[in-house]
Amino acid sequence: MNKNSNYCGPMRFAHRGLVQRAPENTIDAFAAAIEYGCEGIELDVRLSKDGVAIVVHDGNMTRMTDGKITAEISELTAAELTAAEIPYAGHLLPYHPPVPYSEGEGSSRTFTPEEIAYFRAVDTRKTHLSTFAEFDKWFAGVDTDTVIEIELCAPGTFRAIYPILQASPNCARYIVFSGHWDILEEMLDTMAQGGRPEGLRIGANFRRLDEKNLAMIARAGFYEVGLNDRWFDETDVAKLKEMGVKVFSNLGDYPEWWRTLQTVGVEGFKTNYAEAYTVWYTYGKR
Repeated sequence: MNKNSNYCGPMRFAHRGLVQRAPENTIDAFAAAIEYGCEGIELDVRLSKDGVAIVVHDGNMTRMTDGKITAEISELTAAELTAAEIPYAGHLLPYHPPVPYSEGEGSSRTFTPEEIAYFRAVDTRKTHLSTFAEFDKWFAGVDTDTVIEIELCAPGTFRAIYPILQASPNCARYIVFSGHWDILEEMLDTMAQGGRPEGLRIGANFRRLDEKNLAMIARAGFYEVGLNDRWFDETDVAKLKEMGVKVFSNLGDYPEWWRTLQTVGVEGFKTNYAEAYTVWYTYGKR
């Protein structure tokens, strides 16, 4: 499909990549998101047994390998993690979001036979996880303005990627964030001691605003804050804008929320369904 050059809505962050085209958090999925024209990509980082930053979300390998490897990420070396085969079959999401809340509380849409066949299709392709250093090197060679949100999922991850960020030509395209308070403090402490890598933006996934979170926002110098669908409104967005902070909505993959995103003033949003959303936006469903 084309680059969606006429799109002018909130930034579309492909959550873990374009997961209809390749398994999540793989370079294949990131390349597909860039090719499709997404303004942003969100990826996740954890640490291997030998302290290497790995691009992966789950705390173990069970789901990504269909149970063939059940060990925790922290129990495997970087070499073991990046050598593990990640199958395409069964790891691609259907094209459409499965639950359109706009049709009523608790309602659900039945997948079409074509969607079921696509999801369950025998697909012999395999891919692999990458280290964050490998991703950074790959991304440096991609001609794109795509912004990368890097979610830190475990303690120690910021310290592990910090030297990579300091040397990276990609820093101006990175936003590093976390939803864990201790990791945010680690991130702030590390940069207080060693400085912020040039161009790097930072953020937090707070889900909803409260006084504790607002106090952290006021002292941290965040570029953006992630908030959950239906847990904020235009008043919250305006409050953060007054503080110089942008709001990036967390998922909310259903048309009711997609409509809301057009009016509350968010900078962007994470989505597992960038293509379906773009078609919805393009063909006047607003």
